[in-house]
Amino acid sequence: MPETTGLGAGAGGAAAIALVAFLGGALPLVVRWSDRRLHAALALSTGIFLGAVFLHVLPELPSAAAGGLEPLALWAFVLVGVLAVYFAETLFLHAHHDHELPDQHHRAVGWAALFGLSVHSLTAGVGLAFAARSPSLGPPMFLAILAHKGFEAFSLASVFQLGKFPRRAIVLLIALFALMTPIGFLAGDLLSGWLAGAGLAIAVALAAGSFLYVCLCELLPEVFHDREDGALKVALLLAGIGVMALFSGGSHP
Repeated sequence: MPETTGLGAGAGGAAAIALVAFLGGALPLVVRWSDRRLHAALALSTGIFLGAVFLHVLPELPSAAAGGLEPLALWAFVLVGVLAVYFAETLFLHAHHDHELPDQHHRAVGWAALFGLSVHSLTAGVGLAFAARSPSLGPPMFLAILAHKGFEAFSLASVFQLGKFPRRAIVLLIALFALMTPIGFLAGDLLSGWLAGAGLAIAVALAAGSFLYVCLCELLPEVFHDREDGALKVALLLAGIGVMALFSGGSHP
């Protein structure tokens, strides 16, 4: 019975995380953003993304490797994630960094960010399902995920706005992202044996690769492509990293 109760509480926690994520993603849509304010918000978002990849996603790799995937193969999938986003952007979405198709380029970044954050949210949901079976692990992991999920959704919506996604499309995509943790929770509960092995390790590695490319090759250059508000952008970038640092402890199973 304690295990069933824990899973029930975990399911409620996953639903709460979905609500917080949706509200966080809706926040940038409440007011009209100028290009200058949007780039300032993107600086904060980029810090959050950097904190997510270096303080949340990459630290998951060693525990994911314990699922049966060799470390070299795991890092090979990280490389696959980097190259997949690059080829998708340059070959299929035709964004060539030539400033002739800025909106299309930003949309490519938005799709890549959605993929990376969604995979991370799925794995967080799986971890929550495992942790919910333990009274000592469930509550702290739930609080850690809840604390930063709204910030991640806010960042994602800001990137979508920069790519001039239609408002309705942003709402739908944020709603889809918000559902990723509950879906991961259900998958972790139903398919715990497979997801605890190589499948989860590959998903985490691909997410890490996509995050690395998007953060270092897309978002940072976009934030600092001009010197306007440079000091403010640096401060917001560091603040975003700091936010994720606050929630890094205890967020992994």
